Amino acid sequence: MGDAVSDTSAADVDIILKDVGADMNAWIGNLRTVLKFKSHQDVAVEKLSKPGISKDTLAKILFEGYQMVYSHRDKFESSRVCVEKLKSELIAAQRSVVKLQQQLLDFQEKLLKTQTEQLQGMSTVVDTAVDKGMRSYSQVLSRTIKNSVPVLSEQTLKKVVQEAVTDEDRSRNLVVFGLTDEATEDLDSKISSLFSDIEEKPSFEAVRIGEQLEERNRPVKISLRNSETVHRILQKAKNLRKTATHKTVYVQPDRSPEERAKHRELVTEMRRRAREDPDNYYYIHSGSILHRDKD
Repeated sequence: MGDAVSDTSAADVDIILKDVGADMNAWIGNLRTVLKFKSHQDVAVEKLSKPGISKDTLAKILFEGYQMVYSHRDKFESSRVCVEKLKSELIAAQRSVVKLQQQLLDFQEKLLKTQTEQLQGMSTVVDTAVDKGMRSYSQVLSRTIKNSVPVLSEQTLKKVVQEAVTDEDRSRNLVVFGLTDEATEDLDSKISSLFSDIEEKPSFEAVRIGEQLEERNRPVKISLRNSETVHRILQKAKNLRKTATHKTVYVQPDRSPEERAKHRELVTEMRRRAREDPDNYYYIHSGSILHRDKD
């Protein structure tokens, strides 16, 4: 029951509620048919005890109702836990928004301070220049503006906030390399099969990245519900090399352009060390190159 509860997603809750609703409607319909009730208004205690309805009939209907409720008890618990999890994720998202808003306010305060200092500096330069006999205030102002530190625009502010939000979104993504790329494919089924090999069954959205070429398989970008799921899958991804169907498939975090460049440098350096020291096994962990004796 524990595994079923922890793996239940919002989509699963919708399916569970539909299944439970269908079973309940079927049981109610059977009760009305057996007891010959035309509508819900006909169901009353007095009518259930009227002559012609045997105890055996009532016992059978009651037992069927009990079996239905008992069969769905785990599903109700799974739904409750999922709702609590969604509430926690919503609270975390709200906190993240508040944090970003605070960062924006701090940035705006620093910007205002910088602009004030620039204006004060411009005033000092103008006064000094006039004292030295420069021709006009307009000349002084134009030279000062040309040589001053550029003032950050609204567009620059938006870019800073967008980068912060993008970094937050990237933490919920994975990138899969080496998965066979076909013109007509069921990509969701391929990803589900891959996750099944490492005993995971998360909710996800998957899309190929880049233009399709015959000589290579395009990577797949996968978006998950939260960064915790991403971290758990990355820890298990090394087990794919032991499978028959996905041993040449690699799962990596969704890195920024700067992170990808740094990772390429690490890979190049790791390969160099491995060539020079073939007796040890070299690998990358948490942004560092480590090694151990080969088994």
